[in-house]
Amino acid sequence: MRKLLALTLIGALAGHAAGAEEEKAAPGVVTVELAPLKKQMVKGSVAAYGTVMPDTDSLVSVSYNKAGQVARVLVRAGQPVEKGTPLVEFVTDPAARAGYRKAESAETFARGELERVRGLVAQHLATNSQQAAAEQALRDAEAALEAERSAGTGKGAEILAAPFAGYVDSLAVVLGDRIQPGAAIARLGRGAGVKVMVGAEPADAGEISAGMGAEVAPLSGRGQPVAGKVVAVAGMVNANTRLVDVTITVPGGILPGTAVRADLSAEGHEALVVPRNAVLRDEEGVYVYQVKDGKAVRVEVETGVETDALTEISGDELKADLPVVVVGNYELSDGAAVKVARSR
Repeated sequence: MRKLLALTLIGALAGHAAGAEEEKAAPGVVTVELAPLKKQMVKGSVAAYGTVMPDTDSLVSVSYNKAGQVARVLVRAGQPVEKGTPLVEFVTDPAARAGYRKAESAETFARGELERVRGLVAQHLATNSQQAAAEQALRDAEAALEAERSAGTGKGAEILAAPFAGYVDSLAVVLGDRIQPGAAIARLGRGAGVKVMVGAEPADAGEISAGMGAEVAPLSGRGQPVAGKVVAVAGMVNANTRLVDVTITVPGGILPGTAVRADLSAEGHEALVVPRNAVLRDEEGVYVYQVKDGKAVRVEVETGVETDALTEISGDELKADLPVVVVGNYELSDGAAVKVARSR
């Protein structure tokens, strides 16, 4: 019995020693959590900043068709206007009014002269050709007077109104200006046509192309994002901003002059993605750890599209069927033994 107890005690002590050896080796094993590589559609996005500007294709120059002087300016640049809104009041140029009065007098004289000649013809004191000449003179005088009337030279003052609804882009006159017939008075933007000019980093310019979608939102205030489309990408860096100019068209909803942010969306593509915390960086590059046969394997990768949760990765040594380490990877080195605590 004493020998049996002694052997049991020796065995227990030996087992405890073996366990102690195992616990001593355990610190060399890193406990990790794993996640599988996933293949899914990803869509890149490039952020750019700029300003909303009037669309030059929607701008129309409004002119005045006679000589005059600006009596009142009734709008200001940037003001929205409805069709028929008074823009500028003019006083007709004195010389133009004199021309109207001259045409009016000539028409009155020609009419009276025709009546006189007709009376003489009735008395056989004038010929039919003289009457025809008087009739032609009246027609010429009437045409001249109608031309003056159409030009508005008979009015002492006249108001130029907006021909359509839109906004005043700019004014070419100020109070007291004397203008010639056909002179541009104002430039109006038709409707709410605007474009957005933004600057993108040169490194991102290669990812931007005409036709891409864009979401444009004001940098301040509570304005809602507006959907737009990229229509042009400059082929060089802007010397003033050191950025690449990108032109976006939007249907409206944001006032010209507003500072905005544009998120440009590239076409989607299929790629391998991992949780963002699986990707590590050091002086040698970007890498992830995959697990094979209980060992950590360092794999050099390149990154693509990144979101708040996922990162696109690619690499020649990447194994799509092996999981990546998402927790505990900072403690690993290539070939380190791992213990899997959880797989996502």
